[in-house]
Amino acid sequence: MDGSPALIDTNILGYVFDSREQEKRQISHDLLAKCWKGEIQYAVSVQNLAEFAVIVTEKVANPVPPDTVQAFIHTIIAYDGWIKIGYSGKTIEDAIKIQSLHKIHFWDALIIATMKEHGLSQIYSEDRHLARVPSITVINPYHRVKRSDKKG
Repeated sequence: MDGSPALIDTNILGYVFDSREQEKRQISHDLLAKCWKGEIQYAVSVQNLAEFAVIVTEKVANPVPPDTVQAFIHTIIAYDGWIKIGYSGKTIEDAIKIQSLHKIHFWDALIIATMKEHGLSQIYSEDRHLARVPSITVINPYHRVKRSDKKG
């Protein structure tokens, strides 16, 4: 690890609320608890927060109430233990280059371009394809969790 904060990907945030994936939920909770306790600082992109809001309110079997999602996002935004990062038009241009060069989905390329713009090189995620970008280190906190066939 290089000492800069790691970005927490959308899937990590989503598992905090996924009652069907108890082991991943606990791992995600424990990971984020380190930040809430002031033991570590993480980064999160505004894109991650937006994706999280859509996923847990619209794309899961048991949607989370919007007021709960809003409160969770507000807590992250308000807490100094989280570094909040955003992107610009230039970041979007960089994302298009990353997408083309590394053959990854645009939204994933945008996360990576945003990370690079803010000097971040590590991401907690279960999305292995992000590792196609050589300058990015993907940390999968669930690597020992048995894969679930459930779809949400």
